Amino acid sequence: MHYVKAKGILSSKNRMNLYRGCTHGCIYCDSRSSCYHMDHDFEDVEIKENAAELLEDELKRKRQPCMIGIGSVSDTYLPLEETKKSTRKALEIIYKYGFGATLITKSDRVLRDLDLLKKINERSKAVVQITITTADDELCKKNRTRGKLLKRPF
Repeated sequence: MHYVKAKGILSSKNRMNLYRGCTHGCIYCDSRSSCYHMDHDFEDVEIKENAAELLEDELKRKRQPCMIGIGSVSDTYLPLEETKKSTRKALEIIYKYGFGATLITKSDRVLRDLDLLKKINERSKAVVQITITTADDELCKKNRTRGKLLKRPF
């Protein structure tokens, strides 16, 4: 892993990635695409060391609360999140300013932040999307929603 000072944190659609790159090694991952313009190996995770400061600065200037998307390109709960806690810090800032959050992960590390996600959900909205990967066709059939959105409130 390596650190960078980012110039900005939120995209025009209020999405952010606290990390760039991933160590999961999923064969179906499209985040390895050259369209993301990474100048380092995908497995060499880039950590935006000033992400919390940038996020706080951007959220305190926003006039309308909205949903902040986390982890659309890189899983926000990579193993290094256990020590870096960048996602936890970002969620605390999102809560502080009254925004909602949506995040995508394939890790049960999200459970560490369940208390904070509940608080965000009570005030605004919190959505957690979890990728479940399996090669077991029978298990896959059990988890299929057949086009329906499963709603499970915190």
